[in-house]
Amino acid sequence: MGREASITLAQVAAIADAMVAAGGTPALRTVRERLGNMGSLGTISKLLQQWRADREKKIASALTLPAGVQRAILEFMGQELSSAKAALETELAEQQQEAADLATENERQAAEIENQVDALTALQVELATVQGKAGQLELDWQAGQVEMDRERKAAESARTELAKAQLRLEAMPRLEADLVAAREELVVERTARVAAEQAAAVTVAKFDASERRAGEIAARELAAVTHIAELERMAQQAARELASANMAVQASQARLESAARELEQARALVTTARNESKRASEEAAELRGQMRADTLAARDGAKRAGDNREPDEPRAKTPPSKK
Repeated sequence: MGREASITLAQVAAIADAMVAAGGTPALRTVRERLGNMGSLGTISKLLQQWRADREKKIASALTLPAGVQRAILEFMGQELSSAKAALETELAEQQQEAADLATENERQAAEIENQVDALTALQVELATVQGKAGQLELDWQAGQVEMDRERKAAESARTELAKAQLRLEAMPRLEADLVAAREELVVERTARVAAEQAAAVTVAKFDASERRAGEIAARELAAVTHIAELERMAQQAARELASANMAVQASQARLESAARELEQARALVTTARNESKRASEEAAELRGQMRADTLAARDGAKRAGDNREPDEPRAKTPPSKK
């Protein structure tokens, strides 16, 4: 609601004097209409009351005229009293109507004030709610920043572990080659032992020498078997470390995806980590498949070589590889 225009006593008095001079009675709503419907009824009523009080003072000051004039005026006033009674009754009715209008206006203004107070209270509650939401959003943003930093560090750690596992995986072909060579040496040693045992059965005179030779061959065989077991253990450890690294990468991806739903800034990092993890998993799977294929091919080659070798033709002994 806009602010009421300022109304002065001089404006109200000028309109009321003009109405009295024209033979009319200044009424509250009539004065307000002549003011252009400006000002509240309460303000105009107070100014009219003040104008009436000033007018009564002016009339009272006129009673200090000489006695003859006062008697004439009193006689005239007595004659006019009866004629003015109707006008006074009309003015009284208008005053009562003005009082009712003032009461209505006061009720309207009170209701409007109450509505404004309710609206102000609602705005204050809404402001407090907005401020609370803003504070919560600030806390959420800070928590998201901390979570994003933690996920970034976890992703970097996972990438480091994956790189280590890839380095170990790169060493797998060499370990497989060593394993194949050790198995070939084992086959050679077993063939040599069989030949030695056969030679020992042919001649008893060379029994002691053959027995020592068989012992040496058995020792080399045991060393070869131990070497093969160590190579297999290393291969299994490398495979476990690779699987652990893949699990760490997958866990990091899940956490990064959760952080990306809350923070738009982490989306690029999550996408990069996901792509790197996918490529690493594919490369690891490809390397494991290649490693299995190479191992099977090496075993088939060793088997075919053993099948093609004549049993009564001993091969030269090959010393075991020193790893």
